[in-house]
Amino acid sequence: MKENGLLEIIAAHRTMTDLDEILKKDKYYQEAMAEEQRASDIMDGLNLTSEQRKAVDRVITAYNQCGAAYGAVAYRFGMEDGIRVRMEMEEVMRP
Repeated sequence: MKENGLLEIIAAHRTMTDLDEILKKDKYYQEAMAEEQRASDIMDGLNLTSEQRKAVDRVITAYNQCGAAYGAVAYRFGMEDGIRVRMEMEEVMRP
């Protein structure tokens, strides 16, 4: 995929700007955030050592980075599919 192409610019804007507004209103996401907070509270109550906390944080960060990368790729892939379908529909509709 072309870096800094139109698709990349649109994806960046949609995922960094518009997405925040949607997430604020999304019940499923808000419930997931509440569960994340409950899990974090449990972790805080474990009285882990500094070394243990760093290890847990490293694992969680790696999971989050992987999920974010997956989501970004899936979003761009979906956009590409949508554009491709639109182009094919235009071809079919031409006289």
